[in-house]
Parts: sequence; structure tokens; C-alpha cells
Amino acid sequence: MGLRAELEKVLHNVGPENIWRPVYDNENMLLADGVADKCDTQDISISKVDFHGKTVLDLGCNFGFFSFLAKQLGARKVLGIDSNAQIIKGCQLLKAMHKVQDVHFYMADFVNSDLPGPFDIGMLIGYIGKQRVRKRMTKLLDVVERVSQSAMIIDLLSAYHIGTHLDGDAENFLSLYPPAYIRDGKFHLIEFVHDYFHSNWHMSVISPEYDRPYVRKTLFFTRK
Repeated sequence: MGLRAELEKVLHNVGPENIWRPVYDNENMLLADGVADKCDTQDISISKVDFHGKTVLDLGCNFGFFSFLAKQLGARKVLGIDSNAQIIKGCQLLKAMHKVQDVHFYMADFVNSDLPGPFDIGMLIGYIGKQRVRKRMTKLLDVVERVSQSAMIIDLLSAYHIGTHLDGDAENFLSLYPPAYIRDGKFHLIEFVHDYFHSNWHMSVISPEYDRPYVRKTLFFTRK
């Protein structure tokens, strides 16, 4: 079985609902479209980051869209981690198909595993959604901070409406997060993350501004 046939089988097994970004073969033919909002984190946002000569860790890499992009943008070495064995197999097939060097992938539950590092840049893109927000996510934030030596890239929604997105359980959120971030019927996520990292990191928004309330913003953190 050729690389493309193997990759198509993996994509089928994983299912389109679990493929976040477009997947292309080595002839630039689209094999999977990806379910992420096209206005969410984009090439144009990530290209603002200086990757030249840097080491990069891509947490929750899915099929490696941003791992491969970081390498294209000049990263010296990239490591992508995902907890799904089939997805990691797909990443390895894509790496072989596109003949990419110095981009590696392995399977791990990175929240509960000892990770290598530190890396110059840690990326957590498309990973924190409402399911993660419903739990105390400070452990996840601690992980990306621990592996990132000089910069972090994280994308998030500005806020979640508790009634619409989070099952209306405001009392539960008050037990998970400080009440200052729970107001107007919303959990103000970017405010919380900004303040959580504020002691050690500068934060800037590097994604375009869209006139839509529920588009993820790409945040770039640099160490103070």
C-alpha cells in the first residue's frame, strides 16, 4: 500500500470530525478539509512569529498542520505530540510523503506525561475549547509554560457564554475560576489566561480582528 492510500485509510478511520486543519498530499491535492473555523488561527497569524533557528513543541498537534508550518517558517526542530495513535501515524505518513526533515511526532497524554524540553516556542493551538474550559485548566496552562523557554502561541475564544456554551452551570464555574472572570453571563477566558501568565509573560494578539464574537484569537506570549 502506498503512502497516499495509507494516509487516506488513517483519515477515514479518524473521521472528518476529528481532523482540524486541511490535509494535503505531496501533489497539493486536498485529502481532508478540516472542521476548524477558517477564521481561526491561520498561516497569516503564525507567520508573524520569528521561528528561524528555534526549537518548537506543538502540543495537541492533530495532523501536524502547524508543526509543518513552523518548519516551513524556519524552525530548526519541531516536535508534535498528540494522544491519538492513528493521528500520529498520519503525521508520520505526511512527513514521509512531503520528505520533511527535523519534524518529529510521538503519542503522549502530554498533560500527564514527562515531556522533553524546554523548547524555544511552545504551541497550543485549537486545543482549549469548551470541554477543556469546563474543567480546571490551570494544569494545562502550566504544562505549556513549563516547556516554553522564550515564547508561547495559544489560541482561545475571548469568552464563553455560560448559558449557551457551558451548560448554564455558573455555580460550577465559580468553584473553578475566580469570580472576577465570570460576569455578564460569560466566562472571560482570555482575561483569565492573560492574568494567569501576567507575572512572567507579555501577551499580544497576533490574529486579525474579525467582526464576529466567536472566532478564536491567536495569542503570542514572550517571557519578561
